[in-house]
Amino acid sequence: MNLGRILIYLVDNTIDGKGASPRELRAVLDRLWPGVEILTEPFGAVSLDRVRDLSPSHIILSGQSHPWDDYSVESLRGVFEVIHQAPQPILGICGGHQQVALAYGAPVALMKRLEPGEGYDGAKRERGYYEVETTGSGVFEDLPDMITVWHSHCDEVKELPAAFECTASNETCKIQAMQHSRRPLFGVQFHPELFSDEFPAGQRVIENFLAL
Repeated sequence: MNLGRILIYLVDNTIDGKGASPRELRAVLDRLWPGVEILTEPFGAVSLDRVRDLSPSHIILSGQSHPWDDYSVESLRGVFEVIHQAPQPILGICGGHQQVALAYGAPVALMKRLEPGEGYDGAKRERGYYEVETTGSGVFEDLPDMITVWHSHCDEVKELPAAFECTASNETCKIQAMQHSRRPLFGVQFHPELFSDEFPAGQRVIENFLAL
């Protein structure tokens, strides 16, 4: 795949690096597309001015490491500003998908609480390879209607934000993916970077995004 010159701005949504998502994303991008420029920065350092200075070709929002209640509104202000105003293609992955929904005022919460507990303790977790049904549009172009992708999450987007359409779903999580109707802004609840030889669809999702 000839990507031309690409600079990916990878937003690390973990607190104190306690989460594998940014590292796994960077590792697969480095492995599949050697030479692609990637700049990783923590979510608290992100701002629209920073994006304007860097002028990346694409922006990826990683998964998070903690429940969203542990993130202050102020610490997310810059990322929300970028989500709303940056002209570059943006892909939110897992927690990044939820972050896009939060930026647009949509509710995010646990899929289900199975037993008493705080945070993710006692919460239902979708973890492993699961099928999702897609619309075949956006980042799902040239993929079959049913794909199998890796999941690892307790939270979900409860309601579709205004101006977004749902592009993938399954029985466990209704809004498995979404895209803005007028901007190149996408979210996927699963982890496309964790694909395998048996389940390669995630790679195509990333390729489709980087081709925008």
